[in-house]
Amino acid sequence: MRLISKFKTTAAVLAVATSLSATVSVAVAQEMPPRVVGAVMVDELTMAPMQFEIEVELTASPADVFAFVSDSDNVDEMIGAVSGVSVSGDGMSRDLTLADGTMVTETILVDDAGMMSFAYSLPAGNPLGLSNHLAVMQVRPADERDGSVLAWQQYFDGEASDEVMALYTEAAASLADRFGGYASGMHAGFAEVTLTHTRIFDVSAEAVWAEVAENYANAHEWASTIQSIEFEDAGDGAIGDVRSCFIPGLGGSTREVITRYDEDTFTYAYTIEEGMPPFVVSNEAVWSVTPIDETSSEVNVTINFATAPDVPPPFIAFARSNFSFFAGLGIEDLKYFLENGEPHPREIASRS
Repeated sequence: MRLISKFKTTAAVLAVATSLSATVSVAVAQEMPPRVVGAVMVDELTMAPMQFEIEVELTASPADVFAFVSDSDNVDEMIGAVSGVSVSGDGMSRDLTLADGTMVTETILVDDAGMMSFAYSLPAGNPLGLSNHLAVMQVRPADERDGSVLAWQQYFDGEASDEVMALYTEAAASLADRFGGYASGMHAGFAEVTLTHTRIFDVSAEAVWAEVAENYANAHEWASTIQSIEFEDAGDGAIGDVRSCFIPGLGGSTREVITRYDEDTFTYAYTIEEGMPPFVVSNEAVWSVTPIDETSSEVNVTINFATAPDVPPPFIAFARSNFSFFAGLGIEDLKYFLENGEPHPREIASRS
């Protein structure tokens, strides 16, 4: 299917990076497809890497969410540090007054209600200290349920201060308070990266644990990305058990070893020891299940990976995007399987 073939192309590009010399880095970077988010042609607006993305899952419709976040008059309601907004230039420029009196000017570059894409930038020398800045807000329908997901990406060179990061964390929380929902994860960093996906399942925590942990060797029954699994029992509880997953989208297999297995807290983790791009030096997946009541639970999957020193930022951004894609696909496949008693249609299609 198209999503899997997209990752296969990505994996092929990343696999070229067996050497991190400048010559190879440039050659691989040139082969990368252009970055496109909805109606936003990212590479035409900045060549800076994506430094972080925050997702907010909301119960309101995509149209209502986009109408609110794309209306400049709402910035001060969304970001607590903004005390006032002045819009000019036919609505394509806005001056934000921060609580300490600092003025920040943003230029609106894309406002496409049809594709629910909104992008703006900060000029050089802005008070936040971000260069080659671009912010992209993309709203899409939520998978398998009513509601929407807002993906808010930040591209720039350099590093953001803790204060800047806090602005976006607080803004995500305010949107969740306004529309109902929650911030499902912030993805940030270069040497070490953490990706998080959270979903509410309409089944008990015990049922989720039984499938995702106790039935660890048979994830291919519900995961659309996994064609087959070879399992090795370490013979001393779950710790040390190994599964080798053949993933057509990667063009090969991964070797995953269980490193944590806690039945009391419904938490388990495994490291991916083989099958990663050569510049990824460690990769851990952590699944945790939290009971809500007898028939529902919150499921969280977190990916922690680290890269070798001096890896070019585009490689890391590319890996971050695709690891996030795979984690999100996996948690949605599991949710559908448990709630409907059968594999997701894309899992059935992947077998044909």
